[in-house]
Amino acid sequence: MQTRKLYLLGGNTSQEEANIHFAKAAGGKNARIALLIVYREGWEAFLPRYTSHWISQGVQQNNISVIVPNENNELDTAKAVDIVSNASGIFIGGGHSETYYSLYTKQPFNKLLHKKYAAGTPLAGNSAGALLMPETVMLSPHDTDNQQAWSGPGLGILQNQLISVHYSQWQDEPNLISGLHHHNIPFGYGIDEDACLYLENEKPAAVFGSEQVKRIEKGTL
Repeated sequence: MQTRKLYLLGGNTSQEEANIHFAKAAGGKNARIALLIVYREGWEAFLPRYTSHWISQGVQQNNISVIVPNENNELDTAKAVDIVSNASGIFIGGGHSETYYSLYTKQPFNKLLHKKYAAGTPLAGNSAGALLMPETVMLSPHDTDNQQAWSGPGLGILQNQLISVHYSQWQDEPNLISGLHHHNIPFGYGIDEDACLYLENEKPAAVFGSEQVKRIEKGTL
């Protein structure tokens, strides 16, 4: 049985330790990585922030495939499905969380990401990408266009827990606590920008980075 590997980065997509671990798990020099991002002007210039540590581990540049919508947030779905289906590692990036949610929690990505992850393909998300992983996605007021907290159904890779990113930087503990009570969810993780929570088979296995991951339990509040 394959070990399921999940990386939740809190905001800094260039974290060295987490990205090296992910690249090795994806196959190192034999890795084929799918990077799912959203459109922003000049997005190509940001790619080295994702890819530099992967390449340092021998991942070939031409084996890193970027899935990005056009300026109207339209994807070539057939091409994207082919890339993800053949990937040995999948990384969902950071940026405008509401756009990430609208693109990558719906089908065919929801079912496909579940299938790949269950088969042992390492799955990673930074900031917005990390927020998509639970059964319930919770967006901080710092993270929405109208500055109001928002929640909705997520990918469901993680069950019965919430994720908060930029945790210390956004002083997001009140939002996480409110979400736990509102949704009657037992616990959640607050992940600082320079921290990564690494899970194996949905259980915490390590924390990478120079900052912290904090577990908050509803019953102890």
